[in-house]
Amino acid sequence: MKTGVSRTPYEGLTKKIALGMIAALVMFTGSAFAEEKIRIAGAGGMISLGTELAKAFMAEHKNTVIEVNQKSIETRGGIMSAAEGKVDIGMASRPLKEEEKKLGITAIEIARVANVLGVNKSVPIVDISSENVCKIYSGKTVKWSEVGGPAEPILLLTRPEADATKEAVRKHIACFKDLKEPASAVVVPTHPEMNKILSGRPFTIGFTDTIATDDSAGAIVPLKLDGVAPTAENVRNGKYRMIKNMNLVVKGEPKGEAKAFIDFVKGPKGAKIIEANKAVAVK
Repeated sequence: MKTGVSRTPYEGLTKKIALGMIAALVMFTGSAFAEEKIRIAGAGGMISLGTELAKAFMAEHKNTVIEVNQKSIETRGGIMSAAEGKVDIGMASRPLKEEEKKLGITAIEIARVANVLGVNKSVPIVDISSENVCKIYSGKTVKWSEVGGPAEPILLLTRPEADATKEAVRKHIACFKDLKEPASAVVVPTHPEMNKILSGRPFTIGFTDTIATDDSAGAIVPLKLDGVAPTAENVRNGKYRMIKNMNLVVKGEPKGEAKAFIDFVKGPKGAKIIEANKAVAVK
């Protein structure tokens, strides 16, 4: 006589169903925790803000990793990298030019920030006129004592002609439009390098923005221009006009996780981070 546990006709089917459910659960779990990656690169002046926004987004989207390139490839590099699919989002600190609009890309403005004449904290001045800016950058004024500072030589820092900040200066300071800079002016290739030199070297002056001066914790002093302070409120009300337009650039239209990130940036949480970084959020 046979002994042991008897088997029902449905036992084999039950086991198959159970195994199938386990397999489905494993597949679902693996899919649910799949990592999404967003690559971002471009203008050096947007790296700091872009990084802060990325951190806040990742804190809420645990399965998304945003890689913000900490090395500037400049606005043009960000635009072209987005157009060529080398990054998911490019950072551009100016509007698209006409020829760039034909590349099949979309630029979404997220913020506006004041471009400033920044000086090292060793220079005890807080205001400068457009006229004196042009005298300094033409080489006619060579000592700080000529503009109310100490009897020290002015160490002149500038940016490449194609740089978005330089374009803004030439556009908004009338006497700077056709100005020829002296050979003594040091051309600093990127925004981060400019801020490093301004922070660490006494008696320097150069072009930067209020995000960088805020990040410097007092090492770089943003000068009023013709009596107007480069505050967020003055950018918002149009009193301070030498600004940069911060854009996120994507190929085609935003989609997937890139769209989710841009929607976050354009939303109330993104706006709060932008305003905390001395910029004006654009809805």
